[in-house]
Amino acid sequence: MIKFSFAILCCSALLLLDATAQDYPHSPFAGRRNVDFDLQFIQEIFKTQNTNVVLSPFSVKILLTLIYEASDTSIGTSSSNTKKELRVVLPSDNIDSTRDSYRELLASAQVQNKDFDLNIATNFFVDNFIEVINKYQQIAKAYYDASVEKVSYENPTEAANTINRWVSESTKGRLKEIVTPDGLDGAIITLINVIYFKGLWSYPFPETPNNRKPFFRSQGKPTNVQYMEQNGQFYYDDSDLLGAQILRMPYRGNKLGMYIILPHQGNTIQQVIDRTNGDVLHQALWVMDESEVNVTIPKFKIEFSEQLNDPLQQIGIREIFSVNASLPLLARGVGARNEVRVSRIFQKAGITINELGSEAYAATEIQLVNKFGGDGVQIFNANRPFIFFIEDETLGTMLFAGKVEDPHV
Repeated sequence: MIKFSFAILCCSALLLLDATAQDYPHSPFAGRRNVDFDLQFIQEIFKTQNTNVVLSPFSVKILLTLIYEASDTSIGTSSSNTKKELRVVLPSDNIDSTRDSYRELLASAQVQNKDFDLNIATNFFVDNFIEVINKYQQIAKAYYDASVEKVSYENPTEAANTINRWVSESTKGRLKEIVTPDGLDGAIITLINVIYFKGLWSYPFPETPNNRKPFFRSQGKPTNVQYMEQNGQFYYDDSDLLGAQILRMPYRGNKLGMYIILPHQGNTIQQVIDRTNGDVLHQALWVMDESEVNVTIPKFKIEFSEQLNDPLQQIGIREIFSVNASLPLLARGVGARNEVRVSRIFQKAGITINELGSEAYAATEIQLVNKFGGDGVQIFNANRPFIFFIEDETLGTMLFAGKVEDPHV
């Protein structure tokens, strides 16, 4: 059985090094956020998970966009819905605009900044007998900064070590392993995207070692957890549109921010996320205003992994998993060209939030097999389940998202 393994990894870390905040003016991203796929993806994951979640919609999107690029219907005589179904992941209806947006984001990530470290990398690990079609290699490199490296899948232990070493180096040791030798059985290609983010809160929290209070979980009795608190000027809104409070926690460097969405008492996370689409989220963020806010949020650590085949099929991305998958630009080689389909998409992720900031990582693996095979002081007290996401505010791109059901877990 020929298998194509496709993996995404994201690692995010925020570490506050001092108590000196950079106070810089903020205005919301003025353009239309291309987050419709992101929100659909998050909704589907949240529906089936009653525990803590962290994931990276961006990493899923960039690799599915590369698969979209491989579904060039001008090659060969077969026609399918592969390309049509994958259009949902594109930030623009126009492929040239999509390519330009990724090229701009990736170029921005490569700019050195003393306040944060952001790295986004993509790599193809292909079997020795596979030749990635030149046209596709050029597209992948020029617009998505994706490189190609040869490995021998006949020796799965060596191949796994090569892939995992690249992952570990790209995430500065945050994630040691994304593939196993057994998982590479029959593989011909592994495609991995890595995001690593290490930054500084603009407004760090004072350390309060014994600040334990109840957190009111959706199910079960309250649990006592460690909180952090501060008063300060933050962008905030009590949104009737979302049925939730929303708070922006900025990172130094004028580029990224974490948004926390706290459902109103009586509302659930699922009710809030189900009413949220790209236009609703854009409007909710646009009306936020700077206010004095008393912020209370729990410290938490989340680790999460999930197979993503079902959520993506619920969104409408189905054909890449079937024998009808049409990916003629992907590769040439005996038994490879136009004879692959996705067998598995898997993501592994984690995040830690404390006074110093946060640290997060995520990984997604996709395997392809032979297809024949307000006024005054506002109170923001996150003492109940909430949603969060981290955004590149210069481009309106959601890099990470998740929910906290129980900080104690």
